[in-house]
Amino acid sequence: MIGYLFRKPKFPLLIETDSRVVGARSIKRIDRLFKEAAFVNKNNYIVIDSNGEGWSFVPEHGVISPLTMLKRWSKLEIIKFFNSLLEKDGSVSRYEPRSLSNKRLEQVIREIVEFESKL
Repeated sequence: MIGYLFRKPKFPLLIETDSRVVGARSIKRIDRLFKEAAFVNKNNYIVIDSNGEGWSFVPEHGVISPLTMLKRWSKLEIIKFFNSLLEKDGSVSRYEPRSLSNKRLEQVIREIVEFESKL
């Protein structure tokens, strides 16, 4: 079971795995990923909650922690991060939003989670 250090992130969130960024609407999704061994290549993985706050997932301890180097993510940084890991995975799909300036950060996260679920 995945735990939290200090407090919980705001769902939905994006979580980096060994192969790409995955959307999670609940902790159950992260539990399933953890059981599928999607976290074996690194000591910690990037997590971004729907407020744009940066978190770390430490698989060795099964904990999501707010202690990380990059605390605030912009909409553009999140999109670049997501698309770069899709590219690394060999996927030709890209998340390309329309009128980014008119969207709230939370809406961008929700759209990416929805987009990722269809891949």
